[in-house]
Amino acid sequence: MKEFEWNRKEIKKAAWGDVFRRGARAWLTLVAVCVIFTVLGVDENAQLSLIEAADTAVDDGNIIRPNNIEILEEYISNTKIVKDIPFITSKQAIAFIDKISKSNTWIIHLLGANLAYLKRNSGEAVAILILSAVISFILRFFIQNAAIIGKNRYALECRYSDSVSVGRIFSPFHRKNIINLVFTMFIYKAVVTLWSITVIGGFYKSYQYRFVPYILAENPKVKWRDAKRLSADMTRGFKWKLFVADLSCLHIQLLKLIPLCGICTAVPFDAEFLAEQYIALRRRVPDRKEILIERAFDEEAFVELKNGENREAVAPVYMLESVAIDLPEELKEKRKYTVVEFLYMFFIFSFIGWCYEVGLHIIRDHELVNRGTMYGPWLPIYGSGGVAIIFLLDRFKANKARFFALAMLICGSLEFAASWALDFFFNSNYWDYKDKLMNVNGRVCLVALLMFGIGGMAGVYVIAPKLSEYLGNMDGKRVKAFCVLLCTFFAADMICCAVFGFNAGAGVGGSY
Repeated sequence: MKEFEWNRKEIKKAAWGDVFRRGARAWLTLVAVCVIFTVLGVDENAQLSLIEAADTAVDDGNIIRPNNIEILEEYISNTKIVKDIPFITSKQAIAFIDKISKSNTWIIHLLGANLAYLKRNSGEAVAILILSAVISFILRFFIQNAAIIGKNRYALECRYSDSVSVGRIFSPFHRKNIINLVFTMFIYKAVVTLWSITVIGGFYKSYQYRFVPYILAENPKVKWRDAKRLSADMTRGFKWKLFVADLSCLHIQLLKLIPLCGICTAVPFDAEFLAEQYIALRRRVPDRKEILIERAFDEEAFVELKNGENREAVAPVYMLESVAIDLPEELKEKRKYTVVEFLYMFFIFSFIGWCYEVGLHIIRDHELVNRGTMYGPWLPIYGSGGVAIIFLLDRFKANKARFFALAMLICGSLEFAASWALDFFFNSNYWDYKDKLMNVNGRVCLVALLMFGIGGMAGVYVIAPKLSEYLGNMDGKRVKAFCVLLCTFFAADMICCAVFGFNAGAGVGGSY
């Protein structure tokens, strides 16, 4: 193992070599990895995340947005919870909605594209805003914090190989390590953020704990207490030198002002520069082998090998292996169906759903009416739900309780999405469960979900296997020909819906 030495110029040179001296293919792959993390907003050095870019692209001064906010504010002011709870005032509620709407401009503009929908479903719009804010919080403070470890791992391995697989960014995320990575990185971010309130303390702690994400990239099993202690040991007496090293690269950081140039040079250089610093200071603690498990990181980098040496002969062997997808035994029992069989399932479930809706209407109102959104004897929402259940959940059939719950979730999501799309894009209403027990804005309800769960079990355990067996005993050409005929009729029905509008006859839900 090489003795510890700190040479700022050599570290910069090595980082530059990690980016540009390993060949065009290696450079392009590194840039691609950096782009992935930049677009997702994971990288602290990212110039602009995908969501931020989309939000920025939406004109915040658009006159539609104030109208949207006024509708939501009026709804909030008149809600029962604001009126009945003393410590919640309409002013506070409106301020809350205004705050989250500004951070979700694209949602406000999307919903505002149909003001009639927004007036009909103000509560749903508020719920969507709050849900998006919660999801954004979870992504930003949990998922994104842990994801950066994958990039750090990739940057470290680029130092030792000319052709690092992009899949190595997932190597730290074995199933047993996920919770520890998310928790440790959350604590790390929280500690640094809280210290930043003191300004000087934040500056000091940011350098003291700088290498926590790299320690986790090397050994994702390390706990927060051990990671922070090791990072403090590595940086003791070197915080000022690290700061000077960062200042010496200021001219490279200025390249980030040029978007394409920055992502191709400065951003990958940042990744490798920090990796080189970690490897250099890692040599200060050679006795911590229970944490620093990668013996390959003790060796010299490939870029430092002399001309003529065979790099393949000294290819590194890592303790941290690539993530292997090892399914439990019960998940390996999934039955394989062909595309033609899935198409037949779609039409069978669509027809069963149509018969169910028509029959229910006959029993209730003593009237024969085409209850479908289309003109033919089929309801695509039932067909899509049935196929989705069989395609996604057949592997879970060994556990009937879990299967039933997942079937309810999938079908409920599809039904809610279909109801919302009909409402938002076409101002149409084909079903309304507002008078049913445990409904969500009248789009889904408990009784319907239970029926979907029962139907899903019938599809997986009875209909799909029997259908597959029946089709397997028939002439293959006839089976395919009849399938093409069904698809042709369905396509023609879709064209009629596009030209003449959806079915809206007597007894069938229609426009608002």
